[in-house]
Amino acid sequence: MIAEIPSPDPIAAAVRGLDEESNTSDVQTLSWMGLLEVTGEGLVITARGKAAYFEAEYAAVEERLAEVSAFADELQRLTPSLAPEMHALRQLAEGAWNRTEAAAYVERWAKER
Repeated sequence: MIAEIPSPDPIAAAVRGLDEESNTSDVQTLSWMGLLEVTGEGLVITARGKAAYFEAEYAAVEERLAEVSAFADELQRLTPSLAPEMHALRQLAEGAWNRTEAAAYVERWAKER
């Protein structure tokens, strides 16, 4: 991944919503941490930088799926008639089932009702 280094022109930086001082400081810090390399007029994200990015993305998705699971619990408590659907949703969000398995479970319950 390559990105253009923001212009050193303070007006251009301000238009982009960047603080020139903190931008320079951030680049230096990220470079020191080994998350990116400064090459000529661009920035290259290192393998370590990509790993840090994907780890943060994974954590955000994991948190969102935990919220989905908790919401399914709440819906099941409020609407007991949706228990099979909420159970399937929870299993899907927690990674225990794939979408096909969750749908099959709900279909089985629907036939039994």
